[in-house]
Amino acid sequence: MEIFTYEGMIALLQVIGIDLVLAGDNAIVIGLAAAGLPKEQRTKAILVGILAATVLRILFALAASQL
Repeated sequence: MEIFTYEGMIALLQVIGIDLVLAGDNAIVIGLAAAGLPKEQRTKAILVGILAATVLRILFALAASQL
């Protein structure tokens, strides 16, 4: 599929929209999980959560592209 066609641009916008929704969802879950932790553990938990979410998103995208 060509990206510079109408259908290609719509598909790209859909992927961007889904990615934004998932990123917001991840931020809320990480924030809720880290809220009850002491300050020094909270920072580490947020960093680990962001890294894990990024790695999983990449792995799932690779798996989906293979399907």
